[in-house]
Amino acid sequence: MKILSLYIESFGKLSDYLFEFSPKMNSVYEENGWGKTTMSVFIKTMLYGFTNKAERERYTPWNNKNTFGGTLKIEVNGKKYRIDRRFDPKKASGDTLNIYDLGTNLELKDIGNNIGEKFLNLNVDSFERSVFIPQKELEEGFGSDIEAKLANLIGGTNDSQSYDEAIEILDSKSKLLRMNSKKGLILDKKKELAEVQNEIAECNNKMTGINDIEKQIDIINTEINDLNEKKKKINSKIIRYTKEQDKKSKIAVAKKYQEDIESTKELLRKNNEVFNGVSITLEDVLTIRSKNKELISMKYEYDLKKNEAGLDEKLDEFKTSLGFKDNLPTEDEIDLTTKRIQKYQNIKGIINAHTNEPVKKKPIGTIIAVILSTLLLLGGLALLLTGLFGGREKDLFTNIGIVIMVVSVLGYVSGLALFIVNYSHNQSTSYTRVKNYDFELREIEGQIRDFFGRFHLYSSDFSNNLYTVRSNLQRYNDALAESAKKREENSKLERKINENEKIIQQFLSRFKTTAPTTEEKIGELNTHLRRKTEIENNLAYKQNTYKQYIQIHGLDDINENEEDIDSLNALMVDIENKINELNKNLTIKSNRVVEFETDISRLDELNEKEEALSDEIRTLEHEYEIVNITQTYLKKAQTALLEKYVKPMKDSVDKYVSLLLKNNKDYSIDVNFKFQFITKNGLKGIDQYSRGYQTIITLCMRLALIDCLYPKEKPFVVFDDPFVNFDDEKLELCKNLMSDIANHYQIIYFTCHDSRVIK
Repeated sequence: MKILSLYIESFGKLSDYLFEFSPKMNSVYEENGWGKTTMSVFIKTMLYGFTNKAERERYTPWNNKNTFGGTLKIEVNGKKYRIDRRFDPKKASGDTLNIYDLGTNLELKDIGNNIGEKFLNLNVDSFERSVFIPQKELEEGFGSDIEAKLANLIGGTNDSQSYDEAIEILDSKSKLLRMNSKKGLILDKKKELAEVQNEIAECNNKMTGINDIEKQIDIINTEINDLNEKKKKINSKIIRYTKEQDKKSKIAVAKKYQEDIESTKELLRKNNEVFNGVSITLEDVLTIRSKNKELISMKYEYDLKKNEAGLDEKLDEFKTSLGFKDNLPTEDEIDLTTKRIQKYQNIKGIINAHTNEPVKKKPIGTIIAVILSTLLLLGGLALLLTGLFGGREKDLFTNIGIVIMVVSVLGYVSGLALFIVNYSHNQSTSYTRVKNYDFELREIEGQIRDFFGRFHLYSSDFSNNLYTVRSNLQRYNDALAESAKKREENSKLERKINENEKIIQQFLSRFKTTAPTTEEKIGELNTHLRRKTEIENNLAYKQNTYKQYIQIHGLDDINENEEDIDSLNALMVDIENKINELNKNLTIKSNRVVEFETDISRLDELNEKEEALSDEIRTLEHEYEIVNITQTYLKKAQTALLEKYVKPMKDSVDKYVSLLLKNNKDYSIDVNFKFQFITKNGLKGIDQYSRGYQTIITLCMRLALIDCLYPKEKPFVVFDDPFVNFDDEKLELCKNLMSDIANHYQIIYFTCHDSRVIK
C-alpha cells in the first residue's frame, strides 16, 4: 500500500493543506509546532477513524463549527482509491466516510469504517506497533493479532481466531465449572445435592416421628379434660359469691375515693410547705408586692439622686422595672381602663344579682354596698389624683385617697358577703339574662387584663392594679421632673428603703421560698396561695362526694369481705391459661403431623432430584476435565506454532542489526519475540542498555516485523522523528538504513531538525 496524496481541509492546527507523496522517500522537515504529528495522526485517522474521545477532542479545530477532516488517496495492489472522511466534533455517530475507486470513479459501499483492517488485515493497535512509528518511544513486544498474522503467513493457515481469545474462553469456562474453590458450578451443584440428601434423611426420620407425636397428642387431650373438670368446680364456687361481688365493687370505688382524697391532701401539704406554717392571705402578698415595687421605685430615686451622671440610663432602667418599658400608659388609657373597671364591676354585680337573688327578692343590701363602694372609690381616686398633681399637701391627699379606696374595697367585700348570704334565696334567676351579660363581661375583662398585662400585673384586683399603674406612672413622672431635687432628700429616702427592705425581708424570711429574687419569691407565694385555694376547694368537693357515695350505697365501712374471691379468680385464670397453652401445643403438634405427612409425600420427588443432580455433577466434572486438558494441549500447540515464527523473524532482524551495529553481538529471540543479548554471564535484556541502543534494537524488530507481516504487498511506513536520542554516528547509520529501505517501502519521515533530514 502506498499513499499518493492527502488534502487536509481542517484537522487539528492544519487546514487547506495539500501534500503529494513520492513512492519512495518522503521527508517532511518543519519546525516544532508546525503540525508534523498532526499530519501523521491524520493519515492513521483516515484509515481507522478516531480511537477514543480524548483524541477526537485534541484534533478538533478550535474554530470548527460543524465537521472537520479531508481526503487521502492510496494505492493497493495496483488499484487506486480516494478516501473522504468528515468527523463530528462530539460523537462518532456524526462521522461520514466515502471511498471511491479512482479507476471507475464509483463509490465502494462494502468496505466498512476500518479501511486499514480491510487492506492491511491489522487493527489500529497493531498498525501503530508496526508501520506507524510516532514520536513517542518505540515499544517492545507485539499484540496477539500480530502474532496470529505471523502464524497465518508462516504456517499457511487461514484461521483468524486468536490464541488469547481461545484461552480466555477456556479460562472462563474453567472458572465457571471449578470445583476446588469456594465458588463454582460443580461446588454449587454438590451443595444442592447435599441439601436434597439432608431432606431425604429428614423425611425418613419424620416417618418414625409421627407415632410419637400422636401419643403426645393423646396425653395433652387427657390433661385438657382434667383441667376442664377443675374449672367447673371453681366456677360453682364463684357463683356463690356473685351477690357479694357487687358490694365489693362499690367498696373498691369507695377506696378509690379515699385514695384520691389522701392524694389531694398530700398535694395540699406539699403546696403549703412554702408557707412554713404561717397564716397568710392574698391581701398580705399583694401588699408586700406593692411595697416591693415601692421599694424599687425608692431605690431608683436614691440612685438617681446619689449619682447624677447616667440619670437617663437609670431612668430607663426604672421605667423598665415599673413594667412600662416601651408601653408607657397615657392618661386617656388610664381613664378608659377606669371606665372599663367600673363597667366590669357593674356588669358583674348585675350578673350576680340575676344569678343569685330569688325571683321576687332583689339584693338591695348588695346594690347599696356596691353604689357606696363605687362612690368611695371614685372619691378616693379623685383625692389620689389631687395628691399626685397637688402641691405641698399632696402626701395628705394621697394617704386620705388610699384610705378611702381601701374602705371602698371593704365595701365591695361587704357587698360580696351580702351576695353570698342571699345566694341560697336566689336559685330561680333566669339563665338567659345571665348569659347575655356574660359575653360582655368576658370581653371587658380581657381588655382590662390586656392593659394590665403590658405592665406584668396579673392580679384579679383591678382597682389595686389601676392604683399600681397610676402610682408607678406618677413615680416615673416625678422622677423625670424632680430627679435633681431628690438628692437633698436622699438620707430620708435611704431610711425608708432600709425600713421597707427590713419589712419585706422579715415577711419573706418566714416562708420557705426557693426563688432567687424578691419579686419572684412574692410571685411564688402568690402562686401557692392561689393553688392552695384551688386544692382546698377540690378537696372539699371530693370529701363531700365520698360522704354522699357512702350514704347512698349504705357502706358504713369498707372492710374486705371474708371470702377470697380474688384467689378463686386467679386460679380460674391460671387454669384457662394452662388450657390455652395445651391447646396451642395440641395445634402445633397436629400441624407437625400434617407437615410431616406433606414432607413424606415429597420423598419420591426428592429421590428423583438426587439422582438427577448426581448425573449432572458427573457430567460437569467430565466437562471440567475436558476443558483443562484442552487448555494444556492448546498452550503446547501455541508454543510449538510460535517456534516456527522465530527463524523468519530472526533472519530479518539479522539483516537490519548488521547494518546498524558495527560489533554485531549474539542475541536470541524467544517464542514471545523477546530480544536478549547472549553474554558470558548469560542472557541480557535490552532494557539494561542505553536509550539510544534500545531504540536501535526496537527499530530493527519493527522493520523485521514489517517484512514478516507484508511479504507481498508492501505498506507505507510513517516515522515521526524517532531518532532524537541518537548520536551523530548512530544517526548517520539510521539515515543510510532509511534510504536503503525506501527502495522496498514508501517512507514518510517527519523531522524538526536539519541534521536529521534524509535527502
